[in-house]
Amino acid sequence: MPRQTFFNLPEEKRKMIIDTALDEFGSRPYSKASLSRIVARAGIAKGSMYQYFEDKKDLFIYLLELAAGEKLAYIQQEIDPNADFFTACEQTILAGTRFGLNNPKLWQVMANAKDTTGEELLHEFIVKGKKMSQDYFSRMIRKGQEQGSIRRDVDTRLAAYMVSAMLSQGLMDYIMDLFGVGTLDELLARPELGQKLTEKEVRKMSSELTKLLRNGLGEMSS
Repeated sequence: MPRQTFFNLPEEKRKMIIDTALDEFGSRPYSKASLSRIVARAGIAKGSMYQYFEDKKDLFIYLLELAAGEKLAYIQQEIDPNADFFTACEQTILAGTRFGLNNPKLWQVMANAKDTTGEELLHEFIVKGKKMSQDYFSRMIRKGQEQGSIRRDVDTRLAAYMVSAMLSQGLMDYIMDLFGVGTLDELLARPELGQKLTEKEVRKMSSELTKLLRNGLGEMSS
């Protein structure tokens, strides 16, 4: 986490450092990002950066937590707390996709955290994020079972794993195929592709995914 000296900086300078770091970490995998490029573009001494963050990893983890926090807040604003499981899932897909399109820098930084050559702590961060997602869907599924919208015989833990995977990596693979790119690096290198995903297409995709979930998890009508 940032040292107190970072938070003591004027807000404008903090924002400049964050924006410069987002550009660097969003434009290349973590292993290829350079702290030297960040300080050069920000116009500060490298020694000063070490007064704000312990190292490159510390700065990146801070950006990941910043991005994750903003995404969660964005999604929570878009979800009806009284909605059933399937409606909430559809709203989550819509909100998550919109967040990525409206905040490409933050989305790219989170995507680059999946760099397989990154340091061990990054893998731990990803594992932690997956567990949070699975726990979130476990709670939603149990709530759906209590409400009667999800079958009681559904294995909550297994379903949470599958739903979490489908709405993260599965959805990302589909979007990459839709844009005709084979890897995440290719997609990140062409941010203009995101502009081709219209609101109508996002809604259709969300609706189709929700139908799949409803048909697989929902109570069978007599």
